[in-house]
Amino acid sequence: MRRIYFDNAATSWPKAEGVSDAVKSYIDNSCANVERTFSAAGEEGMDMLMSLRADIASVFHAQDSIPVFNSGLTESINTLISGFLEKGDHVIVTALEHNAVMRTLELNGISFSPVEADSSGVSDYSSIGKLVKAGTKAIIATAASNVTGIAEDLQQLSLEAHKYGLDLIIDSAQASPFIDISFDELDLSALAFTAHKGFLAPEGLGGFIASESFAKKLRPFKAGGTGSRSDLLSMPDFLPDKFEAGTLNLPAAAGFRAALDWIKAHEKQMKAREAELSDMLYSVLSSAEGLTVIGKKTAEHLPLYSVSSSCMDLSRLTYEINRRAGIEARVGLHCAPAAHRTLGTFPAGTLRFSAGPFTTDEEISLLGSALKEVLDEELLH
Repeated sequence: MRRIYFDNAATSWPKAEGVSDAVKSYIDNSCANVERTFSAAGEEGMDMLMSLRADIASVFHAQDSIPVFNSGLTESINTLISGFLEKGDHVIVTALEHNAVMRTLELNGISFSPVEADSSGVSDYSSIGKLVKAGTKAIIATAASNVTGIAEDLQQLSLEAHKYGLDLIIDSAQASPFIDISFDELDLSALAFTAHKGFLAPEGLGGFIASESFAKKLRPFKAGGTGSRSDLLSMPDFLPDKFEAGTLNLPAAAGFRAALDWIKAHEKQMKAREAELSDMLYSVLSSAEGLTVIGKKTAEHLPLYSVSSSCMDLSRLTYEINRRAGIEARVGLHCAPAAHRTLGTFPAGTLRFSAGPFTTDEEISLLGSALKEVLDEELLH
């Protein structure tokens, strides 16, 4: 049966053209641990990493910044929270945060207050002032919800953070590269990114960008070999080595490099297509009898929507559309219970559909037909 993929919010598929070839080519021809032993392959690997860092800095408009690589956005968030905050500190978060943030705060004993939001998940930034108290250090915010697809107003969050002298840390997992984020213009303290979602690259690689002042006060999350200042028992104090202990996932980096090349060549078409898909997906889901779209359609909305059902169990609906039509979607809490509490969908969760740049009109139509067939049968009973 044909695979019809509506789970791009979890990880993108298909990947960008050239990604798998780049990963295979690196493994077959270029494997070397950079900055350790001199070799032509090692030099090529270092050149690839430098090029990748420069392009990521450019994507996020972070002039003169050095992106740090690690295993992914979750490790980045752990680094940014545990390396900056102390037990007893307080932060402000959005009401729709992912567990990458919420569990890390809990693990480190950091108290938090969510920005007020309405039942559709739209934040009320005017509530931030009354959440600030002694010990409040930062605002940590997802750029876009992985449950509703609604983007936060990062410009307003930046104004609020600077009004109260708070660091602003952004989780860009769902938003990038669909939504343009300017690190410098927003005057961010840090931004975490991942390769395998909107950037159409392999799993197992991500990282963060930090301002010079924030990076200086940030403690490393892990320690180990870097190939630099090996005479020291402490980690080097310069970027990116301060936060890059151990061997990087260089095959994934080669794939990320190829994915960014593809995105640069297709950026306008990609963003226009995703806007079209957002409208088409909303139209199909909002018109399906027996389903309710959670949240609301906004002007800048990811091609990602969650639904609840008044007539059948969501897990069974997920199973039936997969069994009958090969449609893959995700049911549950999506690792974001805080969002579901805000939206009134806890503990059952939602059924989430997320399109990607390679989703076709035909696949959207097949989704509509499969939903209608299953729901009509249920409504007749």
